[in-house]
Amino acid sequence: MYDLMISGLPEAPKNQPTRELGIQVGDEGESKTTVWTVGSQRTMAFSRIPALVARDLAEGGKLQVVIPSDRPGGPRTRYVMDVEPSSQAIAETLTACGRPVIDPREERADQIEGNGQDGLPAAVMWRTMPRPTFPESVRGRSPRMGYVVLSCVAEDDGGLTECVTESEQPPGYHLGLAVQRSLPRARLKLTDEAAASGRPLAGRLIVFSVNFIMDN
Repeated sequence: MYDLMISGLPEAPKNQPTRELGIQVGDEGESKTTVWTVGSQRTMAFSRIPALVARDLAEGGKLQVVIPSDRPGGPRTRYVMDVEPSSQAIAETLTACGRPVIDPREERADQIEGNGQDGLPAAVMWRTMPRPTFPESVRGRSPRMGYVVLSCVAEDDGGLTECVTESEQPPGYHLGLAVQRSLPRARLKLTDEAAASGRPLAGRLIVFSVNFIMDN
């Protein structure tokens, strides 16, 4: 599993499991807001879509990390650094972990729907939800809770294809595999607002998450 971590951030608020970070590579365009999981040290954060973010970083250039204020209307914090010397190294880490430097699914999609958020992105909803089950224990241990973030290409009938597990926590318990096994019967549909835009569902690259919670 590929991981991407940032350390040295302002400490995340207590009891906040995730935080949003704006990432911009290069001088053009706007920052992309993505969701990160707060680490055990609350100045650390792990990307929930690490390979997607790393592919942007591999392009090289100036990196800007924008941290929203933890209070409404407060000032944002911006870090600026040069990742040009390490862009090739980032590409090599993707290759070493079996992740493509150029993802053909991203190349075909005119827009990536979702940023690692809980659940589905705003444009789609479940017509038939996936229903994964907790996998068998590993060495006698099972997590009480966890999550999986996936990216899939939507088909015209709402089915999901070319699915990739982008991240899963905790690792090593086959949660991602459990979700992927449940996806053949799952179906999406556009929200009324998204359908009104005229863009079809088919061909969209959808990033979504599935949470696991074990009942007592």
